[in-house]
Amino acid sequence: MKYCTSTKWHHPVGVPDEAGFVEFIQGVLPDADVEHVFLWRIDDHHHGSLTVYPDKETYLKFRADLEQARDNITGVGITMIDSNEGPLLGQI
Repeated sequence: MKYCTSTKWHHPVGVPDEAGFVEFIQGVLPDADVEHVFLWRIDDHHHGSLTVYPDKETYLKFRADLEQARDNITGVGITMIDSNEGPLLGQI
C-alpha cells in the first residue's frame, strides 16, 4: 500500500522562486525511492510538500536520511511547522 508524508515549512526570508526552490530542494534532499513529490507555495513565507512512497517499508528505510535532510534544512533557518504521514486511502 502506498504511503504518504505531508509537511508544512516556514521560510523567514520568503519562499524562493520556482527555479531556485527546486534547485535548493534537490541540493538538500538525498535520493529516495519515491513515486511523487509535490511542492507548493502556501503564501510568501510557507511551502507545503507531499511525498508518495511505494509503501511504508520504503519510507521507513529512507527515514533516517530524510531526518538528516530535514536537520540540514532547519540549519539554514527554514522550520518545519507541521508533519503528517500515513497510508494512501485513494487517488482520484
